[in-house]
Amino acid sequence: MLKLTTVAFVAVLSLSPPQSQSAEIEALKREVAALKTQQTAMMRELQAIKNLLQNLAQPRQQAQGPEVPGLVGQTIALAGEPTMGNQSAKVTIVEVSDYHCPFCRRSAQQTFPQIVTDYVKTGKAQYAFVDYPIAQLHPDAFRSHEAAACAADQGKFWEMHLNLWTGTPVRDVEGLTAKATAVGLDVGAFKTCLASGKHSAAVKDSVSRMERLGIGGTPMTLVGITPEPGQPMKIVQYIYGAKPYEEFKSIIDGVLAETTK
Repeated sequence: MLKLTTVAFVAVLSLSPPQSQSAEIEALKREVAALKTQQTAMMRELQAIKNLLQNLAQPRQQAQGPEVPGLVGQTIALAGEPTMGNQSAKVTIVEVSDYHCPFCRRSAQQTFPQIVTDYVKTGKAQYAFVDYPIAQLHPDAFRSHEAAACAADQGKFWEMHLNLWTGTPVRDVEGLTAKATAVGLDVGAFKTCLASGKHSAAVKDSVSRMERLGIGGTPMTLVGITPEPGQPMKIVQYIYGAKPYEEFKSIIDGVLAETTK
């Protein structure tokens, strides 16, 4: 296309009143440069559209819940992870999630409250959260996980955690600061924590640990028998994707039944 346009331009010049050769060359250079600029802009737009379509398609593929060979039977360390509920509960439910994942958001809004009501508040299970921001899909999610950890420093992890699922995904410090204000954090301390990158290494380590387990997407929910304090949890079952609550209930009840044998 660029070559054809250039040829056409040269043809037009040949029909125009005589000009100096240098003026013709400069005019041609300007035209070619403008065409290159337009072509570059079009390529960027096409790449952006391609990335958008890939991101939209990927969660749908993940929602199908593919098998993760070898995941059952492996162990996951929970020391230092935020937990909710009775630490002596027979079963532990571990959410491996990404704050910018749309299916994680659906699960957090629709399924999580039912699990808390039926299992956490009744003392049947404790609930833990593990960071897994996937940079290839959600390049702006990492900072939200750091923000949640900064909130945990002030004893308000779960308040921030729940707030991060409301509205659209937050992509800047101003938005995260607004959420910190909304949950009653010391905003000055929060901003200092976020700017320092205090929890960056821990979030990166969490991502690496999940990759080593073979987990390739979110949301992933791991279920196991609650280990002794300081010990890793053995994964007994898992649910991959934003599945209906009934599927979570079936899996959790099955693991609970194992503890009574």
